Amino acid sequence: MTKYDTSAFTGIFVALNTPYDAHGNVSPQAIREIARQYAKLGVTGMYACGSTGEGVLLTVEERKLVAETLLDEVGDKMTIIVHVGAPATCHSVELAEHAWKCGAHGISAVPCIYYRPDEATIEQHWKAIMDAADIPFIIYNIPQLTGYDLSMNLFRKMLEYDRVSGIKNTSMNAYQTEQFKTVGGKNFIVFNGPDEQYLAGRIMGADAGIGGTYGTMPEIFLKIERCIRAKDFEQAQLWQIRANELITELVSYPSLYGACKTIIRERFTDIGEPRAPFLPVPMEYPGMKQTYEKMMRYISLIED
Repeated sequence: MTKYDTSAFTGIFVALNTPYDAHGNVSPQAIREIARQYAKLGVTGMYACGSTGEGVLLTVEERKLVAETLLDEVGDKMTIIVHVGAPATCHSVELAEHAWKCGAHGISAVPCIYYRPDEATIEQHWKAIMDAADIPFIIYNIPQLTGYDLSMNLFRKMLEYDRVSGIKNTSMNAYQTEQFKTVGGKNFIVFNGPDEQYLAGRIMGADAGIGGTYGTMPEIFLKIERCIRAKDFEQAQLWQIRANELITELVSYPSLYGACKTIIRERFTDIGEPRAPFLPVPMEYPGMKQTYEKMMRYISLIED
């Protein structure tokens, strides 16, 4: 059972698209600007250097820069979780210690990737990360990218570590989300990962959501969350359907991250293009302008 107060880990968390400058370098200025805008809109927190943040495409020093800048700018206004997962345990440990010393509210990690290790190896990898930072640890389960779907056997073992405070479950399995919450207990935080099923995840026990498309349309996901809390599930479903219509279009482009960055640039601030091998998707790309205009039309319908 977690030894930490997890009350700050509920609500809407934007998975930060790591901002770059015109030369493809991490841009502290753009990080500060986009973070301020999300905070102003009422976003609960941010998840840095995860899948959406292209974390595994960044160097260790770049990842440290993202965490430092984000925490310095909004660490006192938002709940910041830093993803420290990396192929090498030593790099994850270094990133975890750094995030802790910078004031991160929590750290998170995927299993060690590429080599498809067994569960004993994954447990030791996560344990080493937790040993480096006395802050909440959020397991990151994203089987479609790591090739490993967290078993209930390993999940129960991980709950024996008192720094394990939650899980970001980016599996489309709502039953699994419910099981993680039921077994984890009241103070264990379950983050819904798939943006397309935020409402379903919340109904099945998730306490919060972390999403990559949230950054393009945070107002819509904040609206869904308000409807859930008001128990207005008909309106929540309506707004989830609208979000899903937009997500379906965003994932149809050559690069989801490229499409999202173009919309964020148009709406908020210039955060550059995605890092190769991901492709840019300019506003001139067929359909992009229409997707953007539809998004803005839906956002304009939000009255509260």
